[in-house]
Amino acid sequence: MPSPIRRIVKRQRSSVSHDVGRSIVKRERGATVGSRSASRGRRVRRPHFTWRPSKGLFWAAGTLGVLALVGYSAYWTWTSPFFKVSNIEVRGTERMAASTVAETTGLLGDSMFNADVATAQEALYQQPLVSAVRIERQWPNSMVVHVEERKPWGTWEQSGVRYTIDREGVVLGLGAGPQGSPIIKSSELGNRVTGDRVNYQAVDATAEIYEKLPPQLGTTVSGVAFITGKGVQGTTANNQTALFGDSSSISYKLSVWAALQQEAQTQRINYTTIDLRYGNRPVLQ
Repeated sequence: MPSPIRRIVKRQRSSVSHDVGRSIVKRERGATVGSRSASRGRRVRRPHFTWRPSKGLFWAAGTLGVLALVGYSAYWTWTSPFFKVSNIEVRGTERMAASTVAETTGLLGDSMFNADVATAQEALYQQPLVSAVRIERQWPNSMVVHVEERKPWGTWEQSGVRYTIDREGVVLGLGAGPQGSPIIKSSELGNRVTGDRVNYQAVDATAEIYEKLPPQLGTTVSGVAFITGKGVQGTTANNQTALFGDSSSISYKLSVWAALQQEAQTQRINYTTIDLRYGNRPVLQ
């Protein structure tokens, strides 16, 4: 048989039966393809959280830490025994005991920050010998009390007993006042104790008489008396007596006395007593 002749036919790739064209289809990831895609289901994107502290948060935390430290330090300082009053130094006392002053203040054991200094001063002013007081803090645990005691000014004699008094008429104790100081003899009865106040008008009048009588009348005062119902009575070194009454207008009464004395000398009138209790109507006896 004749051998078949092979014929090579070159076909084009595009020439396919029925001439079906190819197309590219883009499928979504979430789309299900066949049984395999259906078994996996749709993918869900998980959220991703990230946190980083800001600078403001760092500053806030640091500030709170500092405030807490400061608060604790303040509390410790306020309650610390290191700042409790453990020593009271007293200055300026002569007749008062320092222990009495310290105990009267009531400041021992108090905090240096809230110690009631005003109340302590009021308590000290109740002491009869205290004229003025000042309290100052001396850190970390001491108080310094400056006391000004009442100063002896004169003598108050009553019922045969002499008492030392100050310028305000406060009795400081038994005994006469400083040498050469005013002496007031009272007709009142009874005794006096330290801290008592004698008649203030008698003290005020006596102070002015001792100061102003010598230059106006040219003589000195030998004594002053306080007589119940009459008031203050002064006696000079030349044995003349003047009734002043209360302590009002002592300067004017002394001026009237000086004018009458000149007139009495001119007219050669002798008198031993002058009554100045009625102002411009003096009476000579």
